[in-house]
Amino acid sequence: MRGVLGELAFYLGLILLGVFVLALVVVSSFMMPHINLNLPEEARRVLELESNLTQGGNQWGRWVVAIVSVASIASGVTGLAYRLLHLGFSQERLSAGKKRAIDETRSLAGRDSIAEESLRGRDADWELQDFPELPTVPKRQMLNESPGERLAYRLASVSTGRMSLFGTAALALGWNSLCLVLLAVVVSGWWYDMPRPILAMLMVPFSCVAVWSLRVFLKQVRQIAGVGATVVEISDHPLQPGGQYELFVSQMGKMRLKWLKIELVCEEESFFRQGTDVRSDHHVAMRQELVKEKSVRVDPRGPWEQQLTFELPDNVMHSFAATNNVVRWRLLVSGESRPWPSFCRSFPLLVHPPLMSPPDSPR
Repeated sequence: MRGVLGELAFYLGLILLGVFVLALVVVSSFMMPHINLNLPEEARRVLELESNLTQGGNQWGRWVVAIVSVASIASGVTGLAYRLLHLGFSQERLSAGKKRAIDETRSLAGRDSIAEESLRGRDADWELQDFPELPTVPKRQMLNESPGERLAYRLASVSTGRMSLFGTAALALGWNSLCLVLLAVVVSGWWYDMPRPILAMLMVPFSCVAVWSLRVFLKQVRQIAGVGATVVEISDHPLQPGGQYELFVSQMGKMRLKWLKIELVCEEESFFRQGTDVRSDHHVAMRQELVKEKSVRVDPRGPWEQQLTFELPDNVMHSFAATNNVVRWRLLVSGESRPWPSFCRSFPLLVHPPLMSPPDSPR
């Protein structure tokens, strides 16, 4: 948690420092021509002579400072966006995502299969099973999974709360940048003997809003990063109705949970048109509770781990995706914790229709 907050503070500091310095450069360049208007004729001539002698050096210095400020803002924005996108992800998932991107790049470049197999290494142990592609069954490659450590496959979770986090980050950066621009104008006016009392008075309410938005942003970061990563691994994927599978779940972080629950959920969603509006209907077709424990304590040195076996019923619907109807399967890991808020993380699954074995030959 300290590491995450330290990284975010560093990137925020880069952005705000770049904004403040860039605002100082821009404001001072606009204020310099108006200084001579309030001076006597002799002082004005002296300042014009000095400005003519040092004009080239001052302009180069301002350009250098402006370029460094823009680079600081770009570095801070890039680092902040990358850190927020991967907030709450485990290191194994980050490394698997990088490796998958490299493999996709090599495959697009037209590498031969032998070189690709040698680069993948241990990925050869978890190749896709030979399931036929059906038009209404989603493709497994869209699930973005990776090899597991305990079991064969590690499932990827669906990111929740990312858009609201980026919204609060943009709000906090906007208000704090605006306050720093106003501060640069006020400081420059005081330095060049051109005070701005109205802007100085506006600094008070603007600063309050900026502090409030920054606190809301840090609170959301604390809620997401403080819970810790959730690792879910499964023995086989895709699943088939009537099959029996092993499941391994690990919850990391430092917290006390009132309860922690693992559920297997099947959801149906349909889209229909009513007049000129397109409406959707959502229905939970099946909810199977696999594990529920109370008074769970999670420690950084000893994460909560559970390995279990579950069986998928025979008469369930497989994964389905059409224009107006969708059937989704997923594993839900949820808990109510103290002092962190409640959390719920979703891991998509693919349930394939049962494979039809060929009939026995009469011979």
